[in-house]
Amino acid sequence: MHPVVERVRSAVPVSPQVFRRVALATLGVSTFIIFTGGVVRLTQSGLGCPTWPDCTTGHFVAGFEIHPMIEFTNRVVTFFAGLLMSLTWVVALLRRPFRRDLVWWSLGLVVEVVAESVLGGITVLEKLAPPFVMAHFLLALVVLWNAVVIYHKAGQPEGRPTLAVSSEVLWLSRVMFLVLGALVFVGTAVAGTGPYSGSPGSKRLHILTMLQVTYLHADIALVFIALTLADLFLLHQGRYPAQIQRAARSILWLGALQGIIGYTQYFTGLPQWLIALHILGAAVIWLAMNRYYLLLFRVPSTRRADHAVAPQQAPSVAAAD
Repeated sequence: MHPVVERVRSAVPVSPQVFRRVALATLGVSTFIIFTGGVVRLTQSGLGCPTWPDCTTGHFVAGFEIHPMIEFTNRVVTFFAGLLMSLTWVVALLRRPFRRDLVWWSLGLVVEVVAESVLGGITVLEKLAPPFVMAHFLLALVVLWNAVVIYHKAGQPEGRPTLAVSSEVLWLSRVMFLVLGALVFVGTAVAGTGPYSGSPGSKRLHILTMLQVTYLHADIALVFIALTLADLFLLHQGRYPAQIQRAARSILWLGALQGIIGYTQYFTGLPQWLIALHILGAAVIWLAMNRYYLLLFRVPSTRRADHAVAPQQAPSVAAAD
């Protein structure tokens, strides 16, 4: 490590508890900016600031008009989110004991938020063309995934993780991950064909009609729910730790709630507030899926009780109710 960094670490030591609190704040803001981005689109404020990085030509700050103010507020939120993510990396460098894995994951977060900001600027310059809007949302989920991993690792000992469940559960969980990714991707396509484009003058996707892409989205959601039920069955039969089973059940209930919101918004004429909840729900269920997948692995440690053990190692572990 560079001598200057080492001297700073000695002068300003950061405990693991402090780092985890910073990681939790980063996780929260990574979720929140997905919601604020959705509000920008739903209020048709995406081109309220038609240039980037200025809001309007020659003016960095938005004027006192509703759409420019909404878009500029989202830019401010993104800026402070970027500062917090950069702080996460700095705090990882100062953490004692030093964890190289946390430093690299935190640096990845900084790179991703810079890429997200640049992509956001390109999206504005491209007049909110749907492929760029879709990519902007999907990259935000990558940032959220990274934040979940950092927070999880910050609460675990350092070391090589080992599988805490059977290979069948692992592979079924990976299929769930892929299907959820497809579900989110098609969901962005639904937004790309729908009425809330981010700006009245923005183009729409024309590969499929809104009805067709909505049906596809709903079908994939049903597959995801079915896979989650199958996964829960395997976890119950294997008598795996309650923590893992609770995490899987949270995915099921969040998926069911998302379905209720989705069908309700479809049959009630797409009210904006329900779509905003659906966007937030997408971020939360993505977070829950990432957390569940991370719990399928454990890092052995003699200093703390293991959170997850294979059934052949601890047959007395009670299954979750």
